[in-house]
Amino acid sequence: MRILFLGDIVGHIGLRAVSDVLPSIRQKERLDFVIANGENASGGFGLTEEDYQYLIDSGVDCVTLGNHWDSKKQIREYCERAPKLVRPANILYFDGGSGSRKFLVGEKEVTVTNILGTAFMKETVASPIVTMGEILPSSSAIHIVDYHAESTSEKAIFASYFDGRVSAVIGTHTHVQTADETVYPGGTAFISDAGLCGAHQSVIGFDKAGAIDKMVFGRDAKLKIKEDGDKVVNGVILDIADNGKTTSIKRVYLINGKEKNNG
Repeated sequence: MRILFLGDIVGHIGLRAVSDVLPSIRQKERLDFVIANGENASGGFGLTEEDYQYLIDSGVDCVTLGNHWDSKKQIREYCERAPKLVRPANILYFDGGSGSRKFLVGEKEVTVTNILGTAFMKETVASPIVTMGEILPSSSAIHIVDYHAESTSEKAIFASYFDGRVSAVIGTHTHVQTADETVYPGGTAFISDAGLCGAHQSVIGFDKAGAIDKMVFGRDAKLKIKEDGDKVVNGVILDIADNGKTTSIKRVYLINGKEKNNG
């Protein structure tokens, strides 16, 4: 099975970037299933039902979330009627929606789980390791985990611990695509961060001026999405055998639909 995982979608420019390229990349790469992290899609914080539906209509098969999962409070209601939405499994004091879902792809099942990390994060969550251990007995052989966290080492520890028990652990949250993609000996693919879908040459999807005002000059500036200019799409493509073992992981880096030129 061939699965595309898209990094954090930031703002409407990110939604458009995904919508623009997904039909062609799906055909070119012969994709069977597409997962996208949508927790920053609606104004940079959270996901509205309208934007969730936009992603589904664009060809995304599953939308995962992260620490801003409830920044748009409507999600607490609409998650019950959003069968392709996966919120963090280890959040506390909320049991709506699902933190791990099974999808039928042809004659095969794909499980998608969303986990929030703990290091340098403000949210209080249940243990990622314990939560994952509770999910595993009922998961399918092909199992993709979106590990939404700040710490690269925490993501790598989680992936190493569950090597051979899940197909892939894909890091999200930092919006910067890393170059450490690998397949561990047990057949689990890993990358620290899948990257960003949004404005190219921005500050992780946000306008540079506001970010500079806030960090350099200490002003109480509100971060704004950079909604114009070139569009970047980051992600990874996974090739997974029927037994759930990943055979390859390849980074995707497109600017306005074209592969990035590293020369």
